[in-house]
Amino acid sequence: MAVVLLTAACGVTEPAGIDVEAVEQAIPLALLPDHPDLVTDVACPQLGSDGLGPVSCTAAVAGLAVPLIVSRPDVDGRVRVESPVELVLAVEVASLTEERLDSDLGVDNAVICEPALRVSRVGQEFACTATEPNGRTHSLIAVLVDGAGSFRLDPG
Repeated sequence: MAVVLLTAACGVTEPAGIDVEAVEQAIPLALLPDHPDLVTDVACPQLGSDGLGPVSCTAAVAGLAVPLIVSRPDVDGRVRVESPVELVLAVEVASLTEERLDSDLGVDNAVICEPALRVSRVGQEFACTATEPNGRTHSLIAVLVDGAGSFRLDPG
């Protein structure tokens, strides 16, 4: 779950309101500082000064729609943004794949996977390339099998 605080998104004249455009623009960098380009299509409803509860927003993360919860500004003007989704990083998949291959084959492999991350949902895939010490490469597909980031390896 990602939780971020934004401070630039609050209106100066109406402390209870939120500058929706500023929130929408700030969310990609706040949620994924290393890969803000993977957060697109951020959409929040108009957030006027009426009501005190959080507001539901959405964004596409690595191509999949995910829910976001945006709180109203607190006393110091900060807005809290949360997402209940789990993300799986390609570097983690590559590391685990490398460990499996090294153990099974008895040789040290170098593995890279892409894209940089996926939302942890069944069926999401990473394209991986394993390189043996002699330079020979193997294509593999890491397919997520649950919402916790577990995966199976298929030949690519």
